[in-house]
Amino acid sequence: MSGGSEQRSSGASDGDTPAPSGGDGRPERHVLVIGEGDLTEETVEALEASGARVSRLGQPDEGDVREALKGGGVHSVAVVAGEDPIVLRGALMVRAVSDDVPLLLTIFDPTMAAEMADQLPNTHVTSLADIVAPSLAGPCIEERFTAVSFDGDHPVGLVEDGDGVREEPIQRRRPRQAEALLRALFTPYDKSAGLLLFGAIGLVAVFLVEAVTAVFVLDQDIIGAIYGSAKTLVTVDPNPDVAKGPGWYKLFTSATMIVALVFAAGFTAGLVNRVIDRSLTGLVGRRAGPRRDHVVVVGLGQVGLRLCLVLRACGVPVLAIERDEDGEMLGLAKTLGLPVLVGRGSDPELMARVSLPKARAVAAVTADDLENIAVAMAARSAHREVRVVLRVGDGEVANETRSLLPLGLVRDVHRIAGALLAAMAVGDDAERVVCIGDETHLRFPDGRLERTQLGTLAG
Repeated sequence: MSGGSEQRSSGASDGDTPAPSGGDGRPERHVLVIGEGDLTEETVEALEASGARVSRLGQPDEGDVREALKGGGVHSVAVVAGEDPIVLRGALMVRAVSDDVPLLLTIFDPTMAAEMADQLPNTHVTSLADIVAPSLAGPCIEERFTAVSFDGDHPVGLVEDGDGVREEPIQRRRPRQAEALLRALFTPYDKSAGLLLFGAIGLVAVFLVEAVTAVFVLDQDIIGAIYGSAKTLVTVDPNPDVAKGPGWYKLFTSATMIVALVFAAGFTAGLVNRVIDRSLTGLVGRRAGPRRDHVVVVGLGQVGLRLCLVLRACGVPVLAIERDEDGEMLGLAKTLGLPVLVGRGSDPELMARVSLPKARAVAAVTADDLENIAVAMAARSAHREVRVVLRVGDGEVANETRSLLPLGLVRDVHRIAGALLAAMAVGDDAERVVCIGDETHLRFPDGRLERTQLGTLAG
C-alpha cells in the first residue's frame, strides 16, 4: 500500500473468495468503498449491517485501486466523500483500472454529476444533499410529514400510517401579496434595503414640502416651485426666491436642506450596497424575504441549498441565512432567486427579525453540529413554539441533543444517507430513505418499505 491509503475488509468471509450469501439470504456482495469521513463510515456500517463484504480505501493512489480490484472479486465500487474533486479523482482512478465494475459516486454539482454519468459507463451519481433534503423538508412543511416525494410534478407528503406511509397532497397556502409587499417595504430584512427605501421616502418628502411651501410662502407658481425644489434637492442651486422670503422661512429651508443631505447619503449608501453586494434579499419579486408560512433555512451549503429548492418546489416560501458572505453557494442562490440574509443564525437579534411567529419551521442545516444546536436555541428564544429541524452528522451529538436538550426534530444526515448509499452499492433499486420514528426505511418505486438494520441515530 502507498502512504496515505488504508484498506479494511469485513464481512462473513476472510478469504479472497466471497461467501455464498449475506445475512439476509441474498448472494453476498463485495463492495469497495473509497473515501474518508463520517459519511463514508456510515455507508460502510450500513453495508456491513446488510451482510455485504466491504473493503475500504482512505486516500488511495491508482496502484492501491488496481490492487483492490485485482482478480475481479469486487462487485461494485462506491466513492463517497464530501468534496466533488475528491470523488472525481477516485472515479477516474477506478475507471482507469476497470470499465466494467459498477460505480457509485456522491457528487453535488449538477453539471459535473451529469457529465460523469454520461461519460463514465455503468456509473450512478447521487449526493448527500439529494438524499437527505426530502427527509428534512417533510417535517419543515408539516410536523406529521416524515418526508416529501414527487409524483411527477406534484409534490406529496409522506405520512406514517401503521407500518408504512401514505401519500397526502401538500396544501399550497394562498400568498398575501399586499401584506408581503408592505412588510417588505417598511420592515426590510437587511439594513441596505432600509437605507435605500427610507432615503428615497425622505427625499420625496423634502421635495414635496419645499415645493408646497414655496407656492404658499413665496407666491411662486407650481412649475417654478417644483423647479426650485428640485435644484435644491440635487444641490445644483438653491431656490433664488428664498432670499426674498421671511427669515423664518430661510431657517426652515436651511433645515430641510440639511435633512435632504442626510436622506441623500442614506439613499446612495443603500443603492451602492444593493448593486455590489450579491447576498441581499430583494424588496419585491422572488427574492423578497417572505413573512408568513415560510421556512427559515440556516446554512446555505450543499444540503441547505438543496433543501431550499425542494421546499420551493413544494410551494413553500423560504428564507436562507448564511454566515459566510463569500460562501460559494451565494452566487447560485441569487441566480435561482432565493432570498438570503448574511449573518449568524445563532444570533438572537437576527432570529427576532425573520418573522418566526408566522413561520412554519426553522431548519438548522449548517455543517457544524454545535452551531446547529446554537441556532435552535436562538430560534426558541425568539419564539418558544417554533418548530425546529436540526441536521447533525455526528451520531453521539445527535443522541445527546435529543436526550439531554430536546430542541426539535434531529436528523443524522450521514446515517440516513449511508443507508441509501449502501442499498445503491449492492444493486438495490431503492429510491429514497424514509424515517419512521427512530428507524430508517428504504422506499422502493412500487411504494413498499424495507426497514434497514440501522436506526436514524447512531447507538
